[in-house]
Amino acid sequence: MATKTIDDTSKTTPRETHVGTSLKPLNSEYGKVAPGWGTTPLMGFTMALFAVFLSIILEIYNSSILLDGIPVSWD
Repeated sequence: MATKTIDDTSKTTPRETHVGTSLKPLNSEYGKVAPGWGTTPLMGFTMALFAVFLSIILEIYNSSILLDGIPVSWD
């Protein structure tokens, strides 16, 4: 065995704090999942909108899209 415990003094119990007690209800549903698809379509739609946003920014950067009255100078 690589490690060996000589005595049980190294094993401690977790300390209970006010912050941990107040945050415990937020972790009460750990491991539970929503039935069916849940919010997956909403997440997919948001990711698609973000991809469109990034492609528009890329096209502006490459000067593929020229906006009237807005000079693009990267010097």
